[in-house]
Amino acid sequence: MNCLELIKILRKDLRQSNSNFETIKFFRRNLTSYWVWVCILERYYNYNNTNNIEDIIREIPVEHTSRPTLFKIFDDAVKKKYLTKEADKNDKRKSNLFPTSQTIKEFEEWSQIFKDV
Repeated sequence: MNCLELIKILRKDLRQSNSNFETIKFFRRNLTSYWVWVCILERYYNYNNTNNIEDIIREIPVEHTSRPTLFKIFDDAVKKKYLTKEADKNDKRKSNLFPTSQTIKEFEEWSQIFKDV
C-alpha cells in the first residue's frame, strides 16, 4: 500500500466510522479515550487477564492525561455499556475493565476498512 492509498482509507474512515459505530465515536473523541480503547482491546485480543484498572492507567503516558480524567472515561464507558467493570477475583479491592460485545463487534467491523486493502 502506498501513502495515497492509506490517505484514502483514512478519509473513508473519518467520514464513516463516527456515524456508523457509536463505540468508536466515543473512544476516538480525544487522545486519552483513544489510549484507553487501544489498551483494553489489546489486552482482550492477547487474552490477557490482567485488565486491572491500575495496570491500564500505568500504560497510558502521564503527559496525555490525569487519573481523574481516566476514571471519568472508564465510568462513562461503563454507563454507556461499552466496557464492563468487574471486581478482581483475587483481590476484591481491585477492579478490572473488559470490552463489551458491542465494543468488540464494532471494532472488528470497523477494522475491516484496513484489512480489505
